[in-house]
Parts: sequence; C-alpha cells; structure tokens
Amino acid sequence: MTLLKANGIEAGGRTALLDLSGEDAAQALVKGRVDAVFLMGDSAAPPIMRKLLGRPGIRILDFAQADAYARRFRYLNKLELPMGSIDFGKNIPARNVALIGPMVELVAREDLHPALSDLLIEAAHEVHGGASLLQRAREFPAPLEHEYRISDDASRYYKSGKSFLYRYLPFWLASLVDRMFVVLVPIVVLLIPGLRLVPALYRWRVRSRLYRWYGVLLALERDIFAQSAPEKREELLRRLDDIEQGVNKLKMPIFFADQFYVLRGHIGFVRDRLVDSTARSEIPPPPQEDEGQLPPAGH
Repeated sequence: MTLLKANGIEAGGRTALLDLSGEDAAQALVKGRVDAVFLMGDSAAPPIMRKLLGRPGIRILDFAQADAYARRFRYLNKLELPMGSIDFGKNIPARNVALIGPMVELVAREDLHPALSDLLIEAAHEVHGGASLLQRAREFPAPLEHEYRISDDASRYYKSGKSFLYRYLPFWLASLVDRMFVVLVPIVVLLIPGLRLVPALYRWRVRSRLYRWYGVLLALERDIFAQSAPEKREELLRRLDDIEQGVNKLKMPIFFADQFYVLRGHIGFVRDRLVDSTARSEIPPPPQEDEGQLPPAGH
C-alpha cells in the first residue's frame, strides 16, 4: 500500500484493490478479472511465473524507477531478472527486467547465544544460500544493515568465521567450555587481587604464632622480677620449660628460621636471667657482728 500511495493510488479511490493469495491472484490475472498483480516469495515461484508469462498479453512490469524506489524506501531492494531466465526457447523475458522486492533480514533476539548465532547463519546459508532466478549463490544471508543493526556475533562470524572452540570442537563440548569461560573469567579477575594478599596473610599467620610465644615469654620475665621466693622461681622455671617445649614443637617454614632461632635465643636469655637470679637468692648473707660484744683478746 505504501508504494501504491506513493504513486497516487489509495484504497477507496478509482482503482479497485483486491486482497488475493498468490494462486488466486494468478488465476484472476489469467481470466482477466484484474489488470495487474503483485507477486513475491512463493507466489512468484518459477512454475507460476512460467504459467503466467506463457499466456498472451501477460508480461512482467519493468520498474524503470527501481533505483529510486530502493533509495527512497530502505526496505526495498533492486533485483534484475535476466533475459530468457523464465523460458530460454521463447526468450522470456525478452530483455533484462528491473524488479523491486523487500529486503529479507534474519532477525533474532538480542540475548541469543553466540554459538546459536553461528548455527543459524550456517543453516541459513545451507537452506537459502543457493542460486535462484533473482539471486546468486551464497548471496543470502549477507552482512548488510537495513532496518536492524547487525549483531556483534554476526559481524565476527562474517569477518573470521566460527570461533576457535566451535571450529575445532564438537558443539556440545565447545558450548560447555565457552560457558565455563564465561563463569571462570570474572572469578579469576576477582581472585587476582586476593591472590596477591595470600603471601602477606601467610606471613602474618606464621609471625602471629611467634608473637604469641613472645607475649607469654614477656609475662614470664615480668614475674621473674616480681617473685623472690625460691619455690616461686622453681615454678617460673617449669613455665619456661613449657614455653621452650611449645616453641620447639612449632613447624616453621625455612624462610622463617631466623626469627624462630631468635625466639629460642630470647628464651635462653630469660632462662639465664632466671638461673642467675635464683643463684643469687641462694647465697647466704654475711654474718653480722653484735655491737655489744667485744672481740676476743689476743695472747
């Protein structure tokens, strides 16, 4: 109706317009009930066209303004029907005929999986990519934009073909690996900063085990200065032995051996101070002289 309106023909005007199917329209044209018909798709199949054009007085309209139609209406495409393509013996048509037809676009949802996009394009090539009277082989589908934008997946397919996985792996396996990439790549991106923290956390964990024993050792050293009774010092010595045994049971990485031996050296230092303090406490004080007693007289 848009094309008719562009030529000044509208419904309800002087020209009677009928809505007929392809076969009914062809029969009406043959019987003279209509002056012209618009045929497209299956309605313009070669058998129907041969049947119509074999009749006297019926011919294909040559669209002399086909280029103008295609430029004015973006959904239209200029086609050319070669001379003799309908019937070589009768040379029908007698010359090349310019035609117009709607541009066919393969449309899919925006969230279509890239793998299915490749399969759809391949299937369209196999089913509709053959040569016909109005198209060359592999002419459809083609990466041409009209009413809809070409998807990124379709553009990638036309430029480089199928992706690496789908080119060399079975579809089910390639689809599985592709899905794993979709899930794993964001996880890996998030884990990379976390992995950088792992060594620091590990060092902090090992050092915290050493620092915990340093805290116990420091508390013991304070008790050494606070306790003076011998029985208390023996208890402190037993506590120090427990500390040393606990430190010796630590499983330390080789690159923390220096700090481990420093801790053991500090334990030995505290032990020496405790033993030295105990020895000094066991030395009896020197006897004191009575001020009221005189020293014995010498002979």
